[in-house]
Amino acid sequence: MTEHRWAETPAARMLASGLRIAAMERGLSLREIGRRLEYKQPVVLSHMATGRVPIPLDRALDIAREVGLPEKQFLQEVLQQRHPGVDWRLITAAVDPFVDELETIARKPLSDLSSEHQRVLKDVVRDPDPGSRWLSVHEIAALQQLRKIFPQMHREGLSSDDRSLLDLIPALIDRDG
Repeated sequence: MTEHRWAETPAARMLASGLRIAAMERGLSLREIGRRLEYKQPVVLSHMATGRVPIPLDRALDIAREVGLPEKQFLQEVLQQRHPGVDWRLITAAVDPFVDELETIARKPLSDLSSEHQRVLKDVVRDPDPGSRWLSVHEIAALQQLRKIFPQMHREGLSSDDRSLLDLIPALIDRDG
């Protein structure tokens, strides 16, 4: 156990790691980072990283940018360091876990998805039986082949003549031979 009050906080550990990485990968010394952040005594960054002093909330984003830390995560950790009794999940947690999951998969907010992605998502949500429209991975090649044969199918569907033609296929396929 260390003697410094904030030493074991994720914010201090993040800063310590960020300072090491900035030094190794970008050749930035503690002194240079401190100068860029306009600290008179750059050693204060070392004190923050070791937990000797807390990280100032009003400088958290500047520090994150200069050191190369993820801004949102670092700010959340600094908030937790400065106010450990507050349940920050009340304001930082996703409003809807399902939306959060989709945004994690997309690696961006749903509003930043392409218009085509948004259109498809809206179609799925509107459909009362979306599973009947969803293709398995194994069915995609067959659909692509149908789209080659019937290029208008995607926009207009199949005509009754085209559907009748497709109805003949089972009779043409000899599964036993």
